[in-house]
Amino acid sequence: MSDAAFETGDERLTQDHELTREAPIWLVDDDPAVRESLSQWLELADLNLRCFPRAEALLEALAAGEPVSVVISDIRMPGMDGLTLLSRLTLEAPELPVLMMTGHGDVATAVSAMQGGARDFIEKPFDPEALELKLRQALAGRRLSDENQRLRRRLSVRGLVGLLRGESAKIRQLREQILELKGHPARVWITGESGSGRTTTALALAEHAPAEGEAQRAGTSPASALLAKVECRALVGMASSTKASSGAASSGAALSEAIDEALQAAPEMNTLLLHGVDVLSREQWQWLDAWLNAQPEGGRRAPRVVFSAECSVQALVASGTLGLTRGHALAEIELVTPSLRERREDIPLLMAHFSRQAAEVHQVPELPFVRGELTTLMAADWPGNLAQLRQLASQRTVLGEQGQEPPATGQEAGEEDPDGLAAQVALFEATLIRAALTRARGNIAQVLEELALPRRTLNLKMHKYGLRRDDFRHGADGASE
Repeated sequence: MSDAAFETGDERLTQDHELTREAPIWLVDDDPAVRESLSQWLELADLNLRCFPRAEALLEALAAGEPVSVVISDIRMPGMDGLTLLSRLTLEAPELPVLMMTGHGDVATAVSAMQGGARDFIEKPFDPEALELKLRQALAGRRLSDENQRLRRRLSVRGLVGLLRGESAKIRQLREQILELKGHPARVWITGESGSGRTTTALALAEHAPAEGEAQRAGTSPASALLAKVECRALVGMASSTKASSGAASSGAALSEAIDEALQAAPEMNTLLLHGVDVLSREQWQWLDAWLNAQPEGGRRAPRVVFSAECSVQALVASGTLGLTRGHALAEIELVTPSLRERREDIPLLMAHFSRQAAEVHQVPELPFVRGELTTLMAADWPGNLAQLRQLASQRTVLGEQGQEPPATGQEAGEEDPDGLAAQVALFEATLIRAALTRARGNIAQVLEELALPRRTLNLKMHKYGLRRDDFRHGADGASE
């Protein structure tokens, strides 16, 4: 065997040790002698082991989020037996390798364990070296599974960046929240100003939905095909025109018909977006509540329901439109799409992206940004948010309406060119510091921690960019409003 092979083997032993140091092997067996002997053997093998005398204690540790790499379980135990434990682990931690042990040599039991999701089966009395080999194989599988999960997460992040563009703290937080929701069918309420990207956020949720047959649809359906959308504002007039003649029951009729049409138009969908629900009447909410309660808990035709509104659930509850219990039952998770005023540092990136899109759609060349144009864009209020920025980018690109260049000031030698790299870096740096000061309401200690800057450096940069902490103490950014 070559030296490289020995080095590879040594590396695997080291990886096993590191993995079990962070996430020990868990053994559950009611026999103290078995726990003692396995502890001694695995200690010599440089593998970390944690022992449990009963299955219930192991499940409590798992529920508490304590780390584990592999589970070894006896089959016949008092209380919860090994096969019952296996079925629980398969549901609660499907990625966790499980090795089963029995002292009865029961082939039928071994088959049941393997069919129930066990990685392997060991008969007592067992050969310690054979057990160690099976354990190391299970650890190798766990490392591969962890690496695959990391890869899937990186790919998910890339996909989210394509939908929710930007690197500001709030948009990064929104992307992380969407990733955390993957695998959880909770109903979601998306709050945000008009044009801030609520529909795009729903598309991102659809792309990362816990849909049945995820492996089959991965990479085959665009996010738009996975989302069924109902525009609630369009239903208000319809409901009002029929209410007098048809009674309160008509309030839900238009909503029911719109939902049915949306679901039929998107056969591959996994997410139903009810957009603009803040305009629904009390009667429509009552109908919607009954409709949701009648939906099956799972299955191919039970989509995740996402609500979109300019106001929060709490605001609708406070207005009396929604009852307290119904409001919070309808929306289990609330996400917030930030306004452009809250993510000014993303404006140059977004403007470039929208301009490039417009140039491709209309088959015209992209226009360079003139001096001072990005500075003006970042200082604007943008009441229409992303929709307004996209419209401006299209008009600018198609009609050639570049921003007006400021009057010449007789740039002197040594003065920075506003279009140069140094000036653009300074603009981005000032925007980041301004955003951090706004979030911290002028708390310098919090800004220092967030930006990882020495106090003297922050003081110099705030002086350079004309930023005063007093302007931010009440949440107002006096420098940019």
